[in-house]
Amino acid sequence: MEGDSKSRFAVTEILGALAVILSLIFVGVQIRENNRATMSATASASIDTASAWYYEVGNNEQSSALLYQYLTNPDSLTDEERFQATMNLHGLFLLFQNSYYLANDGTLEQTILHTLTEVVVGIKDLPGFHLFWKQRKSVFSEGFQDYVNSIIASERTVSEGLFDGTGSIPSSNK
Repeated sequence: MEGDSKSRFAVTEILGALAVILSLIFVGVQIRENNRATMSATASASIDTASAWYYEVGNNEQSSALLYQYLTNPDSLTDEERFQATMNLHGLFLLFQNSYYLANDGTLEQTILHTLTEVVVGIKDLPGFHLFWKQRKSVFSEGFQDYVNSIIASERTVSEGLFDGTGSIPSSNK
């Protein structure tokens, strides 16, 4: 009898251990699925926010023209127009900063950050961007400032045609 209860106890322990192991595997799978869902939602939110900004500016002729003029020749604008364009860019750069930190945290895919970075690369040599960054960089976090400064200092360029009718801002306005 004593041997029977010892073997039942051993079987019970083995079954209990297997149940714990299966539970841990299940929890691990659930955590992995949750991480994927979180990254997907984060990417979607970042893209949706950027799309909303582009849609708003791109479908408003006055805002589009103002931003274009600000980037290419900010001195041609009134103080009020420069302020409006600065606020538009500031909103976009808050999105970039958020994406930068989410990507560095691992919550956002680095490829999403890369696509947003290309926008900065596309305007980094324009006078209006230099004015914007000189005036506004101090309101961004130090890590993000360093990141943008490294983009500005780089020799990187974007494929031709990003911001004019074909995509790029004409170099003659630089």
